[in-house]
Amino acid sequence: MITQQVLAVVPARGDSRSFPGKNLAPFLGRPLVAHTVATAAAAGGVHRVVVTTDDDRIAAVAAGAGADVVRRPTELATATSRTVDGVLHALGTLGVDDRTVVVLVQPTSPLRTPADIDECLDRYPGHGSVVQVTAAESGHHPWKACLLVDGTLRPCHDWADLESPRQLLPAVLRPTGGVYVLRAADLARHRRFFVPEVLPQRVPEDRAVDIDTAADLHLAEQRARALGWSEHHPHGPARPRPVAVAAFSSGTARANSRNREPS
Repeated sequence: MITQQVLAVVPARGDSRSFPGKNLAPFLGRPLVAHTVATAAAAGGVHRVVVTTDDDRIAAVAAGAGADVVRRPTELATATSRTVDGVLHALGTLGVDDRTVVVLVQPTSPLRTPADIDECLDRYPGHGSVVQVTAAESGHHPWKACLLVDGTLRPCHDWADLESPRQLLPAVLRPTGGVYVLRAADLARHRRFFVPEVLPQRVPEDRAVDIDTAADLHLAEQRARALGWSEHHPHGPARPRPVAVAAFSSGTARANSRNREPS
């Protein structure tokens, strides 16, 4: 059981070239960013939920959903900005202790559940990171791809793999973007969310929808309803879990103290 403070961070830029207003798009009757805040708050191991954004509307929706809000500078909210830089800015603004366990939950992965977050926290050994993944059973195997280097092709892994039957190649797991867990000190030191040793938390492929277009959002809603989710039951059931004992200083929002929606 994790006894350190656990902080869920929701990164939500205002701009999206492929899907304008993406983080405010409605999912099961409420904005994606609000759905994500509620999912993180419903996880038994999360003490506080923070949204980092550059957008006034997202900030208002996030605060209304019960999250604390950190306003990020515009240079950390461009189309080429890295998520890690926005998260590190939020941690620095809040004065987060290096021992704090950080949980990254992105609004573009709405089929992640409170139980997924708790399972990641249960799997986290106190070092390295835990990443939510799914089996990449469909599509092209990455070892059967090439890179173009100085005008010539080079294999992504090995020449022989390009002609090997797919059944003989190792199974591939891809990150869903739904949950990443690691310590604040490791995030600051490595400036990435994949810190070895990286442990997986696996989910079925039908819950691994990453929203980049309106069509992706429609697909995610279809799959959510097929799973029995609705406006009144907006995420999957969180399994019972001991309430963690660590708490933030007075005046900060505590996710576990909020009224939770039935799951």
